[in-house]
Order: sequence, then structure tokens, then C-alpha cells
Amino acid sequence: MRALLPLAACLSLFAIPTVPAVAADPAQQREYIYGAELMSAKERDAYRRGLSEARSEEARAEQRKSHRQRLQKRAQQRGVPLDEQGVIRRPGHGR
Repeated sequence: MRALLPLAACLSLFAIPTVPAVAADPAQQREYIYGAELMSAKERDAYRRGLSEARSEEARAEQRKSHRQRLQKRAQQRGVPLDEQGVIRRPGHGR
């Protein structure tokens, strides 16, 4: 019986499912979308799709820049302050 305990402990390691902390493929990792809290799910999907379909890094940079300007304008219209990362600043949350 005692001899089987180490074997059982070793075998139990194979039964524990593991989840990687980071996506295996860096292309699957998502960057935070500037002003995402002000966007609908469809808008976020369209933004991601546009970035993935852009043909160059320059095109992606231009898309990010115009997106940032649009969301800054939207935040201003709604009276919502955004920080540098595009997260809504709420009073009393130390941001």
C-alpha cells in the first residue's frame, strides 16, 4: 500500500488540467482598446477586425490614432474623463 502512494501521486499530476497564463500564439493576445468602455461589442469587434486586416504597421498606427481621436470626442460629448490608456477615470478610484 505504501509503495503505491508515490505512484498515485505521480499519476495524479497528469489528471490536473493546466491552463496557460498567456495565449500560446501572441497574435491571439488582445490589446486593451482605448475607450472600450464607451464602445459596443460590435464596435470593439469591428475595431479588432480592422486592425487585423490592416496591411502594415503604419496602417494599424493610423487606425489607432483616428480611433483614439473619435473616442476622445465621444468621451468629451458624454462628459466622461479618460486617462492616457483610455480608461474612464472615476472620482475616488486613485486614477
